[in-house]
Amino acid sequence: MPGKGGSSISIKNKWTKTKWLMADRRLRPLVPETKRFTRSSLNAMTGRYKMVYFKPTTGTGGGGIARIVRASRKFRVKKDGRTFEASSTAALYGRLNKIARGRSYLLQKGIYLQTSRGKPFDLRVTMQKTAAGKWVQSVMFVKLGKKNKVVTNYHQGGKLAYLEPTLRRSGYSGAQIDRYKKRLKTMGLQTARCFDRHAKRFKELGLDVALDRDGRLWILEVNTRPNFSALKSLGDKRLYRTIVRYGRQYGRTK
Repeated sequence: MPGKGGSSISIKNKWTKTKWLMADRRLRPLVPETKRFTRSSLNAMTGRYKMVYFKPTTGTGGGGIARIVRASRKFRVKKDGRTFEASSTAALYGRLNKIARGRSYLLQKGIYLQTSRGKPFDLRVTMQKTAAGKWVQSVMFVKLGKKNKVVTNYHQGGKLAYLEPTLRRSGYSGAQIDRYKKRLKTMGLQTARCFDRHAKRFKELGLDVALDRDGRLWILEVNTRPNFSALKSLGDKRLYRTIVRYGRQYGRTK
């Protein structure tokens, strides 16, 4: 692993980062079960969960992700706006293996996301380091999914929104929202400390956090070079300016 000092580092391999989270006693319960894609892990995961996500081990912006839903005796798979069905796990494995084309993929327990006005959403918690090397939870926002899309990402047609109004529209009270904000901040700090134990040169992290329909929080993945530019799409530029201000302290922004 890289040593101290120098510019911020980025780890693209989702499996590496997921293993770090799962090895942390506090964070392990917050991570949906995740396995490397093999014939046996596909059998196990689709047997255990009604919904499973199939995602490339490397890749950004939500590209290449498929959602597998078990429906009675068949599997319905949705990827990039297209849907196909498989009548058995063997047939499903064959189709997914073709999509993978020898590249590494992961299987993750599907989380049924909370919705706001009918649109599924997840949360982004951004952690950034100050010039003094202290982790700060700089901004939090929501990624509102487009109807019928597999993921909520901005680059897949999703929209960014503010945390509090979105949660209010989902029926949460002011007190509940405050509790979620505290929990998200704690989750962000615990994740940052976990990543610091593996390499000291992380300067920014973007946690993608699911809020499920039972009100439980899950860490879906952690980005080590989160995209900032989509924040410009919000009417109020304060969140974008905050991220830029912190980014300046470690040379990401000017």
